[in-house]
Parts: sequence; structure tokens; C-alpha cells
Amino acid sequence: MSFPVPEPVWIHRIVHEQNLPDIIRHGMFCRRAIPADPNYIFIGDNQLTQDRHDHPIPLDNYGNLGDYVPFYFGPLSPMLLNIKTGHRGITKRPQEEIIYISCKVDSIVKAGLRFVFTDGQAKDRLTVFYQSLNDLDKIDWDVVKAKYWYNAEDDWDRQRRKQAEFLVYEKVTANLIDAIVVFNKEKADFVNGLLNQEGRSIRVHINPDNRFYY
Repeated sequence: MSFPVPEPVWIHRIVHEQNLPDIIRHGMFCRRAIPADPNYIFIGDNQLTQDRHDHPIPLDNYGNLGDYVPFYFGPLSPMLLNIKTGHRGITKRPQEEIIYISCKVDSIVKAGLRFVFTDGQAKDRLTVFYQSLNDLDKIDWDVVKAKYWYNAEDDWDRQRRKQAEFLVYEKVTANLIDAIVVFNKEKADFVNGLLNQEGRSIRVHINPDNRFYY
């Protein structure tokens, strides 16, 4: 099955606001390559991240998931919901503390960075990995963008497809950040203040169309 591909294709990564100054200066690193920072706030599932670290990508010479900076193709990820609710033992945090770092796939490609992407959650046995942008039509874009993505009797695979990933090898430099999305105006002012301090010009959006936060 193939799906119409949006233009441009955006990818998103959620981070804690406290990590943003370092990201604006230095970019984003895979977990293996992340510089030691005692102030770094991890917002994900520690066990899941550890399990992913040495999980092999089923393509020749592509290494492990831990070698890549992971992005989602859409907003409103299951992980963000877990952060909001504290589900599965994840540290519960207010959504306003969570910032989206957004890039265009074209920017990643033009920079010559190595990438791979999936049609679903990267560790799921049903998920397929792709190397060519010609396969972006394998992503279920309706589910990727959906606010309600729970599995149902007539579609038991929605949650896996919702978590389709775009993985960039080792590092995404700060100049490849195309936009930042925040929860409210207070956070927009905070982010714009950081950008001004660093002399950076990145568009900051406040929860566009109410589609980025639960």
C-alpha cells in the first residue's frame, strides 16, 4: 500500500526545555555520542532507550539504533502522552516543559547526512526499514499526523505505524533546525530569548493548529 507524501516532509524530536541552549549551540547527538552533561534532562523511557542502544538495524552496514538521532514524522507521539500522564513509570512532566525540534527531510539530505527511516516503531518485528526517499509513500501519513492513534478492532496496527521514525546517523548540527514548536507564548518568549543570545534565527511556533500537544 502507498500513501500520498506531504511536501515538504517534516520530522520532529521532543526535548526538555533545559536542554535547548546546548542544542541551539551544538546540535543533537545520538545517545552513544552525546557529550557528558550533568545538567542534561532525559525525558524518555530509560529501559526502552537502553534496549534500543544495541538493537541492530536490519540493513547491511547500518549499525544499531543507538548510532542514530531519532525523529518522528508526526507530532503527538505516544511518548509525549506518557510524559504527560506518567504512564509506564516515565517521569511525569508538564507539557509546557517539552519543546519540539523540527527539521525538513530535504535539509538533512542536502547536508549529506546518513539516514534511514521506518514505517513504524523501530523495534517492532513488523516494522520495515528504508534507505530511499522514494519509499516515503510507505509511511501511513494519516496515522502519523493523528491525535487519536490507539489500536482498534478494525485496525490493530495503528500505534506501531504512528511511531514511524526518521533516524539520522550520529549528529544533526544546529544549522539544520528549521523550526521550534512550543506550548504557549511564555515558552515562545523563552526560546526567542535564547535564540537572540546565540545570534540564531529559527522560526518559533506556538502549538500550530493545536496539533502538537495533548
